[in-house]
Amino acid sequence: MDLVSGGLDYSGFGAADLVVEAVVEKMDVKRTVLREAEACISPGCVLATNTSALSVDAMAEGLRRPDRFCGMHFFNPVHRMPLVEVVRGRRTSDETVATVYAFSVAMGKVPVVVRDGPGFLVNRILAPYLNEAGWMLGDGATVKEVDRAARDFGMPMGPLRLVDEVGIDVSSHAGAAMHQALGERLAPSPALVALSASGRLGRKGGRGFYRFEKGKEKGVDESVYADLAGVVPATRGGRIHAEQIQRRLLVQMINEAARLLADGIVRSASALDLAIIMGTGFPPFRGGLLRFADTLHPRGVLDRTLELQDKHGARFAPAPLLEELARDNMTFYEAFGG
Repeated sequence: MDLVSGGLDYSGFGAADLVVEAVVEKMDVKRTVLREAEACISPGCVLATNTSALSVDAMAEGLRRPDRFCGMHFFNPVHRMPLVEVVRGRRTSDETVATVYAFSVAMGKVPVVVRDGPGFLVNRILAPYLNEAGWMLGDGATVKEVDRAARDFGMPMGPLRLVDEVGIDVSSHAGAAMHQALGERLAPSPALVALSASGRLGRKGGRGFYRFEKGKEKGVDESVYADLAGVVPATRGGRIHAEQIQRRLLVQMINEAARLLADGIVRSASALDLAIIMGTGFPPFRGGLLRFADTLHPRGVLDRTLELQDKHGARFAPAPLLEELARDNMTFYEAFGG
C-alpha cells in the first residue's frame, strides 16, 4: 500500500508500463480520457480499458497506437471475483494481450482472452439468462420459485436476486444495449421493463425483487408484484415446475454460448467454461456450462430448444452451431477442444 499514490493530473504516467482506465461507462468520456492518457505515456506502455460493455474497437479508433490497447474487464466485487476478461480488439497485438494476461495472473486473477463483441463473454451469456427469468414471472412463476430452482441447480444466487445485486438501473441499461446489438431474441421481458420503471434500484437502493436493510438481504419484497401489475398474473405460483424453470434458464445460456463460439468471441469450450465458472459462480461440480451441455449432448439440447421454441417463440430459436453439432453427432468439447 505504501507504493500507492494518487493525483489530479497525468504526472508520472510516462514511467508506467501499464495504464488501466476505469472512468464512467460513456463512450465519449472514455475516448477523451484514453486520448489524453495516450499522449502522456511511453510508446511501449500498454493502455487498457475496464469497460464492461462498450466496444474496445470503437474506443481504439481515436488512438495513435491501437495495437497497444485492449480491454481488461474486472468483475464486481473485484476483491472477490477472480475473473478478468482480456478483450482483444481487431488491432490489438499479441504482445499487448500477453502483457495484460501475465499481469492478471501476477495479481492472482484468472484471465480469459476474448474478442470484442456485445457483452464480451460472460455478460452476453447472462443477458438471456436474466431476461428469461423475467419472462417466467410473466408466465406466472414467483420470484421465490425462479430463484430457488436456480439455486437448486447449484447457482450461488438466483437470476432475480442477481438483478438486484447488479442494480436494476444498470441491468436495464445493459439489457437495452444487448437488445439493440443482438436483435429481437433479446427483447427485454415486460416484467423487467416494468421493474425498471418502478424506481426500484435493487440492493443499493434497499428495494428490488428483495428487501435489503443495511445492504443485507431480508427476503422477497412481496410488494414488488404491485409494481408489476398488468405484466404478471394476479394468481401466480405453482404454474411452472422447477425442472422447467431450470431448463428454460440453461437452454438460453447454452444457446448463447453456441453463438459466441460461432462468432469467434472465445476460441475453446474450456475457456468459455472457465469464464462462466469464475465470472458467474456456475457450479464447478457441473464441469462448466458446455461440459454440462455435453452430458445432455447437443442433440438433447437441440430437442429441448425446439420444444421451447414451439411453446415460447423465436427467442428460443436454436443457434446454427447447435444444429450443426447435433447433425454431425459432435459434442462442444469435441468440436472446440483446447
